[in-house]
Amino acid sequence: MSMKMKRFIRTLFSLALALILVWGSISCLAEADPAQAEAPAGDHQYTLEQVVILSRHNLRAPLSSNGSVPSDLTPHSWINWNAKSSELTPKGGVEETGMGQYFRKWLDTEGLIPENSIPEEGEVRFSARDKQRCRATARYFASGMLPLADVEVEYPGDAKGNVDFMKPVLHFYSDAYAADATAQAASLGGDAGFEGLEQQTRDVIKLIMDTVDMQDSEIYQSGKYGDLLKDGSGYKMEADKEPDTTGAIKTASQVADALLLQYYEEPDAVKAAFGHELTDEDWAAIGGFVSTALEIRHGAPLVAINIAHPLLQELEKELKNEKRKFSFFCAHDVTVLGTLSALGAELAALPDSIETKTPVGVKLMFERRRDRDGQAWYRVSMVYRSTDQIRSNEILTPDNPPRKVDLTFESVETNGDGLISEADFFALLDRAIGAFDTLEAAYAPADAA
Repeated sequence: MSMKMKRFIRTLFSLALALILVWGSISCLAEADPAQAEAPAGDHQYTLEQVVILSRHNLRAPLSSNGSVPSDLTPHSWINWNAKSSELTPKGGVEETGMGQYFRKWLDTEGLIPENSIPEEGEVRFSARDKQRCRATARYFASGMLPLADVEVEYPGDAKGNVDFMKPVLHFYSDAYAADATAQAASLGGDAGFEGLEQQTRDVIKLIMDTVDMQDSEIYQSGKYGDLLKDGSGYKMEADKEPDTTGAIKTASQVADALLLQYYEEPDAVKAAFGHELTDEDWAAIGGFVSTALEIRHGAPLVAINIAHPLLQELEKELKNEKRKFSFFCAHDVTVLGTLSALGAELAALPDSIETKTPVGVKLMFERRRDRDGQAWYRVSMVYRSTDQIRSNEILTPDNPPRKVDLTFESVETNGDGLISEADFFALLDRAIGAFDTLEAAYAPADAA
């Protein structure tokens, strides 16, 4: 392929992705009552045949041990976690078990998996990344949903030799690709790029600094981490690695992540804020900042299409498995956001959550339903605990369900009940999967022709 032709293809591809970024192809439907996770009114006309879930792990301990960024940047001591750094906490295990118990009742009501039954071989599948928090989340959910079954959780490197199809790294890289992907990430700051992002986040970074009394930290005073209110931020990409932010936004987001987790775990909100009285709006601002940092890292379509490619292929294969009734994949917030972004997502802020895109333990759920004429339809939704449900460790019941926000695709028609036809649904998946091949062709180095 000639260099001229490659440049032409690259330009077309970038323009197409820019349109996706601007217009989006997924929008959140406003619900009459976002607090309810009851089935839409029309669902009783359809038989539920399959559920596939992509889950973020539940509550983990932050990286706040001695020598970590959060521990360096405050004179205070973080709460005593009943788990090692980055591992699932006991509260996270309890809440994930509760979510599994809720699904046990829901799946029984829908007639898909009878309560307390033991599924036949091949009817259910649980798979997780080889991280303690991911494998433990899958096990806790399985114990709540199928308390009498001996559920196996697959993970990369297990006896079956499973591969890590959810690993959040770049599967293709070239300098030209990195330049355009970085520009897309910076576009969250508008025409000013990363300078715009710095201006947009300066106030919330100041809030984070004040909450942990960062100015009183001897290590911060030493200049080791620079000046978070004046230093710039950027974006780093390397082959076979996960993209990341750099500078002030990265440092502040690490502290904010630990603050959010402490807020979820510690019942006393003042103690969680190291003696400061933060308003609900303050906590929402900190949660929104964490979501913004996540979007910078994994929200750009060029990045998401690249990283999510193997997972999208696995999801499509799973969704076409006629024997499977229920599947559960567990990874990270970047996994859920990247999957939606690869599909062209432009999510509105999720209601009742200070993490506006991918709350702790969130489930991206795909349902296959069949109407009375035998036609298959799909519903896609986000299922998650509200912030209050997380902090209060509430028991989920039909009267106190998790939040559920249904998703629609602007470029795909839905029927009167908000469901997508099987043909249109898989066409959407195929486009997202095929975009990776287009990306490779557009950005391949000249000497690869």
